[in-house]
Amino acid sequence: MIVSLWSGPRNCSTALMYSVAQRPDFRVLDEPLFAHFLQHTGVDRPSREEVLATMPTERQDILPAFRTDEGHLFLKHMANHLEGWPYDDFAAHQHVILTRHPRRVLKSYRAHIDQPTALDLCYHHQHAWLKHCQEAGWPVAVLDSDRLVANPEKSLTELMQWLGLKFDPGMLSWAPGPRVEDGVWAKYWYHRVHASTGWNSHAAVDRSLPELEPQFNALIEELEPLYVTLSQQAIN
Repeated sequence: MIVSLWSGPRNCSTALMYSVAQRPDFRVLDEPLFAHFLQHTGVDRPSREEVLATMPTERQDILPAFRTDEGHLFLKHMANHLEGWPYDDFAAHQHVILTRHPRRVLKSYRAHIDQPTALDLCYHHQHAWLKHCQEAGWPVAVLDSDRLVANPEKSLTELMQWLGLKFDPGMLSWAPGPRVEDGVWAKYWYHRVHASTGWNSHAAVDRSLPELEPQFNALIEELEPLYVTLSQQAIN
């Protein structure tokens, strides 16, 4: 079984990857489409040059990594990495969309990217991917990131049940520090998960929504309805 996670930035997708990596029946792969996305879109990221120098950018060089000789494979993607990629390559995967309220995402993401765009934040891609999977009859589930952090055992149990697997309590914790599977961008983005020892070491979810500068009002108004649609279909 191949599980493709389609996340947005600052959604705890790395923590979820670390969690799944604790299972002996899973191998994990960190953002295998990232270099292709950077080359295709031309967008800037703190790790852009390092990624392009160390990762394949062409489809024929990336797809061989999507194999499951033994056990299962968990692919952590950003949903916008679908830009310029043929959808049918993922027809046999189990799809999980990980989403979070755009106000919370923007508050965190701006520490790394000064002027985030709708392309950066992935909601349009997540919404379109959910619709595509449903229309194509591909297995797809939505997870709400804040609910996952607030009650990880419940959310992870429901995710595993959806995949037809038993929950493994080992998924709740991991050793601090980096993993060998981390992308070269980890030094820019993964500080918090590297300092953690599991879901319980994450801060409790703040139920209030942060205030943002007025310059982001139009972006929030554009993205919030997409998030609401996604969150209403969450399994957790």
